[in-house]
Amino acid sequence: MEKIVKRAALLSAGVPEFERRTQLLQAAAELVEAQGLGALSHRAVEQAAGVPHGSVTYWFGSRDGLITALVNWLCEQSERQCRALAAQVEESLREGGKPDVDVLARGMSEWHASPAAMHLARLELELQGAREPAHAARMTAAAGVFWEMCATLARVLGSDDPERDGRTMAVLLDGVLLDALAHPPQDLAVLETAIRWVLQGAATRP
Repeated sequence: MEKIVKRAALLSAGVPEFERRTQLLQAAAELVEAQGLGALSHRAVEQAAGVPHGSVTYWFGSRDGLITALVNWLCEQSERQCRALAAQVEESLREGGKPDVDVLARGMSEWHASPAAMHLARLELELQGAREPAHAARMTAAAGVFWEMCATLARVLGSDDPERDGRTMAVLLDGVLLDALAHPPQDLAVLETAIRWVLQGAATRP
């Protein structure tokens, strides 16, 4: 009965059920980006999201439940973005075209330049995952989608070992992303040039 009462109170606020959950996760990601994982608490997330007290408990239960949901949500966002980039490459190949390094560099730089909160929160949680086996498995699965996309890029760029060069590309691109996040604002031309060098390296590797 108590759960039903809480559910009714939340729904009466006028925000659709699925949107309320997403609203809380977005607020949690922004908190992690701004203050680190230590700042994540039920009250802090509720205040940041502008929702009633008890909302986090209703949707996620404990703080661990909130972190697990945040890990899954951020991984889903990352996987969606990676698959969209890979689809663009595959579409150009189906049309008989050749991969354009400049176009790829611009596309990846736009992804890197997407909201910093998402990237910083993901990296923070990846580090946390090194100490939390359950989270590590989910983060690695999401990283695998990125590695697969990089392997696809390496293959279409002419690599003789796409898996090796794709994994290398992923490591270097993560470095480019970390630098852009650690030293803002990053000049878009610098970002594109760095990504272009990574892509050209995969294309010219002997």
